[in-house]
Amino acid sequence: MFGSMKRFCILFTVALLLAPWTAQAEEIEDQYLRVINLADQADTLKTTGRTEAALAKYKEAQRALLTFQKTYPRWNMNVVSYRLNDLSQNVNALSAKTAGPESATSASDAQVKLLEAGAEPRKVLRLKPKPGDQQTLVLTIKTGMSMKLGDIPDQKMKLPAMEMTINTTVKEVSSDGDITYEVKFLDGSVAEDAEVMPQISEGMKASLANLKGTSGTAKMSSRGVGKELDIKAPEGADAQTKQALEQVKQSVASLGAPFPVEAVGIGAKWEAKIPFQSQGMKIDQTVVYELTALEGESITAKSTITQTAANQKIQSPAMPALKLDLTKMEGHGTGEITLELSKIIATDAAAEIHSDLSMAMDTGGQKQTMAMKLDSNITVKSK
Repeated sequence: MFGSMKRFCILFTVALLLAPWTAQAEEIEDQYLRVINLADQADTLKTTGRTEAALAKYKEAQRALLTFQKTYPRWNMNVVSYRLNDLSQNVNALSAKTAGPESATSASDAQVKLLEAGAEPRKVLRLKPKPGDQQTLVLTIKTGMSMKLGDIPDQKMKLPAMEMTINTTVKEVSSDGDITYEVKFLDGSVAEDAEVMPQISEGMKASLANLKGTSGTAKMSSRGVGKELDIKAPEGADAQTKQALEQVKQSVASLGAPFPVEAVGIGAKWEAKIPFQSQGMKIDQTVVYELTALEGESITAKSTITQTAANQKIQSPAMPALKLDLTKMEGHGTGEITLELSKIIATDAAAEIHSDLSMAMDTGGQKQTMAMKLDSNITVKSK
């Protein structure tokens, strides 16, 4: 889960810091963002093993982008061409696979690998919520950072603490254990801090306020592996709010911990290795969990998180005129999470995460380098 929180923190921060460099997103950019949202949905379906659904969604995104290109032939031609190529590669790769029924279990097996079974007695970990069960999650993120632009010396910058409140309601539990639930963004706030740049605080406040009341549906397996997530942006939301929503969706998709197929005991270790794409950034994430407590239906696990990303081009929907070349992205951290098997999200969790990013930006035809270091403290409490 903490990998997703880190993604939110990094990308949300980058968007806020760089937003003043670009013009306000207009209708053309909103149309392009809708294409990116379709591609992101396809990526999520692909990483969870839903091959046929992913292929259909990639084709939908491809058709939408071809229409967009025909309507706006001169708009960011390199970006559109890159996106079309990426969509074509995914369509071709998935089309080549043998058609057949999808298996959530086999997809989960590919993502989660047992490393050590742990001591006896052992228990098969499965979520067992009931329809109508509700949980309210309070997520708090505190971040410190330093940034270097070109030859300008490192500048330390303090970011305000963010608090987000999210509610989940279980709607259905299928015979094979799949859990369908509603998720709603209840509230978001930014702590007042005189040391924080006013434009940063105001940008965060505006985006979180715009998300208040946003809701959607999601599905996960009894092993805590996400399968579907559909949360739509509020009507009339600007591009920055939509980007913030995409990061919230990534976080909601990982509010727990995926379990291995096998029974485990104290000291057990398992690895969740799931590549993903978020706002155009393709990231390889590995989380290793170690079971430290198992009492009845309650478990506690420690985690170590690593993330890396290859050199790649990034196009942020909130800043379509700004082209980013990611040259380095490394993250590592540790955490602890407590879960009740009768619930679908963590009841208590905390993590410390450090991230390093290096990028090059095309600003008015000139290249500008930027390096960022972020240290994040993340806590999760279930009300």
